[in-house]
Amino acid sequence: MRAALLVLAFAFTVQAASPSAARPEGRAAPNARVESYFTPGDEVDRVVTSRIDAARRSLHVAAYLFTHRRIAAALARAAKRGVAVELVADASQYQAGGLPRLRELDRAGVRIWLRDGLAAFHHKVVIVDAGASGATVLTGSFNFTQAAQDRNAENLVVIESREVVAKFLADFERHRDASSRLQ
Repeated sequence: MRAALLVLAFAFTVQAASPSAARPEGRAAPNARVESYFTPGDEVDRVVTSRIDAARRSLHVAAYLFTHRRIAAALARAAKRGVAVELVADASQYQAGGLPRLRELDRAGVRIWLRDGLAAFHHKVVIVDAGASGATVLTGSFNFTQAAQDRNAENLVVIESREVVAKFLADFERHRDASSRLQ
């Protein structure tokens, strides 16, 4: 009996360790274009603002912290030129003062939601022109803060892929739907 249990345990271990078992289905992104940036060194904030400035249809932003003035200004410009801009932010960071740019973004026409009910809404994502040709997602450890650019070791990955953007958009919408509008 003990030998049979050991054989079963070994079989489950081998199956769980096999590459096909460890890799979730549907995660590959053929034909994706990927760029990577790092601080200190790269001007990651300029990469973010240039992608925001290039948006034609929509921007979906998920933010844990948001204090960076130039990134906020780029989002406000986008909203003012008719780009649909939505932002989901961490509610506890907003209450603690870690999202001081939200009110000015709200006044500029950005639709803002606060995500509560989690230990942290720790996303750092910008989705540019979801559903369009050239749809892009920016993600990584880079918070939308000046400290992330000037003082921290951070990263940003830019992925141009409709498939990847669609997955990030679905996640964004799930969190937005669980959030409250900024009052």
